[in-house]
Amino acid sequence: MALVTVERHARGIVRVVMNHVEARNAMGEALRGELLELLQPLLGESSTRVLVFASALPNFSVGGDLSRMDTLSDPKEGRKRIQSAHRLLRLLLATGIPMIAEVRGHAVGAGAGLALLCDTLVMAEGASIGFPFPKVGLAPDFGVAYTLQRRIGPAAARQALLYARSYGAADALAIGLADEVVPDADLQARALQRAEELAALPSLALQLTKRMLEASTDAEAVLNAEALSQPLCFASDDFREGLEAFRQKRKPHFDPGVA
Repeated sequence: MALVTVERHARGIVRVVMNHVEARNAMGEALRGELLELLQPLLGESSTRVLVFASALPNFSVGGDLSRMDTLSDPKEGRKRIQSAHRLLRLLLATGIPMIAEVRGHAVGAGAGLALLCDTLVMAEGASIGFPFPKVGLAPDFGVAYTLQRRIGPAAARQALLYARSYGAADALAIGLADEVVPDADLQARALQRAEELAALPSLALQLTKRMLEASTDAEAVLNAEALSQPLCFASDDFREGLEAFRQKRKPHFDPGVA
């Protein structure tokens, strides 16, 4: 069964729907690989005018696939995993096609990272978005240290990431993390309406506008930092404790002496 389906709507609107039931849309190798395989040709088609990222499940994405991270105690393996994720990340960072995130349920960690790559973030009233990386002994990844600052500013991003904050839809809207909040039942329709607004505008102008907005920032520095930092976290005692606590559904007990 496909983990991602593509819905083509009028005026070049493409809705990319994640449906990895077993992993609750965790951004693991399987889901990332299928997204990459589908998006590479889609982004190269002149007929693709707007992308909408959505979920067929109750949650947008529960973040990284912690159940498959046991093998990452070797920093080389950790680096390989991060570099694999960066192939998808760089593809989406580089595109000039407008993107919308249609967020229901939880968008956590790398799942929040996918939503933050989008130009417009529409949340259902019952949705939340969070950055729990430190709670399992990890640093931010999937470009979050770059995209979150661009969304809510450096000071607010620092608080969100250092304190592993999670925001309900109303709070996300208040700080600029979300662009619009709608009743859960209206989420898909409203995301498509926003897509139609973009599709009605000139494609080249929108693509050039996006490139101008990105021109003064340095995403590459964040990705390089991730590639150095996250493999060290994968190999740490803190991550092992965070992973074990996650599996046992208990609060983790981190060693305060670990740098």
